[in-house]
Amino acid sequence: MARSKVPSEERVFSLVLALVASTSGLTKHELLSSVYGYSDRYREDAQRASLERQFERDKEQLRELGIPVEAVDSPGEPGNNQHTRYRISKAALQVPAGLTFTDRELMMLRMAVLAWREGSLTDDARRAAMKLESLGGGRDALSIGVNAGFGTAEPSAPALLAAVEAGQLVEFDYQLPDRDTPLTRRVYPLQLHRFEGRWHLIAFDAHRAATRVFLLARISGPVSVCPPAADDPDRPSAPAALIERAVADMHELQLATRVTVRVRTHSRADARLSRGAQVRSEDAGSRVLEFGTVDLHELAAIIASYGADAVALEPPELRARAIDLLRAVDATHGGGASSPVTEPDGGSR
Repeated sequence: MARSKVPSEERVFSLVLALVASTSGLTKHELLSSVYGYSDRYREDAQRASLERQFERDKEQLRELGIPVEAVDSPGEPGNNQHTRYRISKAALQVPAGLTFTDRELMMLRMAVLAWREGSLTDDARRAAMKLESLGGGRDALSIGVNAGFGTAEPSAPALLAAVEAGQLVEFDYQLPDRDTPLTRRVYPLQLHRFEGRWHLIAFDAHRAATRVFLLARISGPVSVCPPAADDPDRPSAPAALIERAVADMHELQLATRVTVRVRTHSRADARLSRGAQVRSEDAGSRVLEFGTVDLHELAAIIASYGADAVALEPPELRARAIDLLRAVDATHGGGASSPVTEPDGGSR
């Protein structure tokens, strides 16, 4: 299947321009057949399903950037998504009336955006970055949040990025949740990929001679560059296909691993976990969310970190893991085995 040569950031930016420029909105057919980055493949029937999935991912990316994509049903055929019209309200990107910047101020603001990057920016900051570019003076892809920066939570990231660029073989210790000691991994890093709000390393594992995905938060200690041994496989000559397959596998795992969590309404847990989730039920003080995940252990730690504002319901292993973490915290801070761990509605778990 042919792949577009248009960089993803240019495709997404072109989509924003089209959705903002249209006053009445555009159908999926109109967007895919005319927007730069889609239209070059839309003429091929075999590409249609792939393009529609790409469009859905791009819409979700825009929403994560704080840009709401509105979907308006056709009056004549409500519910028919082929006639649904999509648009972005100009108010979402408009700069307040009367606000102006000098060329030097614009340059300094763009430098600030580059310093923070995606992953550190809040939704409001990312929306402000898009508004900043609407003032003119050229577009820098980095300033719309598509190239992400790293914080102190991912100390291995700089060394891994350097290894990706240089095509180097590296070694690091990797701590799995169900093991007492870390395992040593010897890999060719291919790409750092952000998924479910966490950074992952997609790499070709020399021990297994296969592609593997590692959570950066579980890499312990330094990342060491090492010369390949005689029995090490060569770095893959076509990493793009391996990366694409690894990302697709993550999406498939996320769809297959469904969880339900009760959150206190309007809490931090609600704001974090409700993004992209389905609301199963709701009452005056809480609601039950359903969504997918690729990592039950990491999700359990996130849920436990919210205390009584979030309760893991299903599957049982997620609930058990969250309870174990809360009991460990309770014991560390002077609680006992009989100390209750409360749910948002006051019940114990």
